Amino acid sequence: MLSVQLFVLSLAVHASPAPRHSVPGLQDPALARPKAGVDQVSWSFTDEAKARGIDFSCTFGDERFSFILEDTGSGVAVFDHDGDGFVDIYFLNGRWLEGVSDPRSRAPGTARNRLYRNRGDATFEDVTDRAGVGDEGYGMGAVVGDFDNDGDEDLYVLNYGPNVMYVNNGDGTFVDRTAQLGLAGPGKLSGMVKWSVNGAFFDHDGDGDLDLYVANYLAFDPTFVDPDLPKEYPYPGPESYQGQASLLYRNDGSTFVDVTRESGLWNENGKTMGASLSDLDLDGDLDVFEAIDSMPNVLFRCDPEGRFEEIAMTAGVALNRMGAAMGSMHGSIGDVDNDGDFDLFVPNLEFGCFYLNLGKLQFEDQTSRLPIDPAHKGTGWGSSFVDFDNDMDLDLFVVLGGAFSLSPGESDRLLINDGKGGFSDASAGLGPHFAQMHVGRGAGFADFDNDGDVDFVVHRKEPGARPNLVINHLPPTRHWLILDLSGTRSNRDAVGAKVVLECGGVVQTREVMRGGSYLSQNDVRVHLGLGNHTKVDRLTVHWPSGHAQTIAVAKVDQILRITESTP
Repeated sequence: MLSVQLFVLSLAVHASPAPRHSVPGLQDPALARPKAGVDQVSWSFTDEAKARGIDFSCTFGDERFSFILEDTGSGVAVFDHDGDGFVDIYFLNGRWLEGVSDPRSRAPGTARNRLYRNRGDATFEDVTDRAGVGDEGYGMGAVVGDFDNDGDEDLYVLNYGPNVMYVNNGDGTFVDRTAQLGLAGPGKLSGMVKWSVNGAFFDHDGDGDLDLYVANYLAFDPTFVDPDLPKEYPYPGPESYQGQASLLYRNDGSTFVDVTRESGLWNENGKTMGASLSDLDLDGDLDVFEAIDSMPNVLFRCDPEGRFEEIAMTAGVALNRMGAAMGSMHGSIGDVDNDGDFDLFVPNLEFGCFYLNLGKLQFEDQTSRLPIDPAHKGTGWGSSFVDFDNDMDLDLFVVLGGAFSLSPGESDRLLINDGKGGFSDASAGLGPHFAQMHVGRGAGFADFDNDGDVDFVVHRKEPGARPNLVINHLPPTRHWLILDLSGTRSNRDAVGAKVVLECGGVVQTREVMRGGSYLSQNDVRVHLGLGNHTKVDRLTVHWPSGHAQTIAVAKVDQILRITESTP
């Protein structure tokens, strides 16, 4: 989360415009405009949460922010919990806590997480009790993955306090196997209650099953009074607390084993808000980017033996272009300029930083590509790179929502890619959601109605607020594919697989990944816009096992299920 101290520093650092960076052949981002081909009048996004059956009520257990714990927010996990081909939504929730929440604000009843099943038409029903996943801890985020390779998605809930591992029974119900699998997490880290916020399943050791990375945040002490904190600050920020180490668990089949230290990932004072896993150096294994609050970001490069080395400073992603640390939230990863490597956006106090991948694990802060008004930047939280208009390049959606108080709110932003990695802000013309002022936090992205364009859901912080379920009403003038990959020698979820699609002279590279948004999990399926093209020239899947598989695509505008073949 972002500190008040950092807020003051950042305003001073960014008082004057930063110099622009240029790349040969790149259009000046200030001149970027939405490309022709989509009717900007008829294209819109509408918040349809109420109409589609979402009656979830957001809470952090209080009526106002009194501590950093309450301000941090909660997320969502979007995944197909019952295997019917339609993406469901799991909402995390806070709750009233003794010794933290205002005693006068305790509401009757118990706040808890809730699971909404997609009926198949993007309307939803609450199946929390039926599924058995109504955890009543102080919920932050969730991790989704088929860790036991049995064909269904399991759910790991991240809390301030003990985490919970729900194993999927294969019939839409779950059972709590936390104790048996050893995944409650340590009771304390850095001397205080463990505070888990984010994570991802991935096959770190290449044995075909999913291991688990858990990002932990602060050693929060509600009784602590910082004597150095100016009286006008509402509560101590991250600088006032020790960080907590994030943890890597190896999947040994019957249990998970903490291998953080031996893998080289131990960072006791991490203050991690979000961990993103991607093959940033294109060597076949996944590296770990950690968005760090009020301190330099961290990038752990994985070597061929499975050990990690921290290289964020030399890679260029530790600081912004002014050499300042930020209050970073998480990292969203995608190939923005279609050059075959993965770029990085990190939301923060002043909207965010965009790091362009120059190759060979060298990044450059090119935030100047983003149309950010210096006077009205906003506070970035959840985000993702998505081809919202199906024109064969990745756009950027960012949830905005002020920190430190519940007002004023901020409106979300959708930035459209110009085809060369420059962006323009199309938010104002895309419907009332983008005019709504709210205090947003986590966000999850998926095609909930399976119509070929990507929708999203936003978790909010206002007490009692309904989340936003925002449906993309893209005119059907462009084509698409959604790929649902299943590994055999590789992990069944195909996490870490790379998809390369050639169409109309454009080569798109995508990666199967979990996470990717603040406190949240996106749909694991791979969405690809095809523009006006009705034929795919070539589709290749590079599986984590090392096998490359070429797929024949008979038609576009379909969900294509692909199983890893035998070499």
